[in-house]
Amino acid sequence: MGTKFRDFLTEIEDEARAEGPAAVAELAAFDERYRLAHELMVHRRQKGLTQTKLAQLTGVGQADISRIESGRANPTVSTLATLARALGFGIALVPLKQARTRVPAARRAPSLPPRRTPRSLVPA
Repeated sequence: MGTKFRDFLTEIEDEARAEGPAAVAELAAFDERYRLAHELMVHRRQKGLTQTKLAQLTGVGQADISRIESGRANPTVSTLATLARALGFGIALVPLKQARTRVPAARRAPSLPPRRTPRSLVPA
């Protein structure tokens, strides 16, 4: 196994291709799930909203938002639409790019604004 995360992802993709179309489809579904979760988090942060504030605006629980953003939840389309709408977006089907569906990590990370440290954790 490679020592870099990108190498690890490449190995997973290779294994899925070796296992066949069902494994490739499952990997693609995971890619989309985590991409969407990442996009929700990025747009929430760009709007300057905490998970708690987004929960108050939408009626979706903060813990649910946390699970969605971390990719540990399987939200309904209605929940995703509610969150997206609060962030100024909608839900749409978009064409897949044939050559590549995975967004390289190097392109994802810069879109995240820096995390704010809660004041209770900042030394006085």
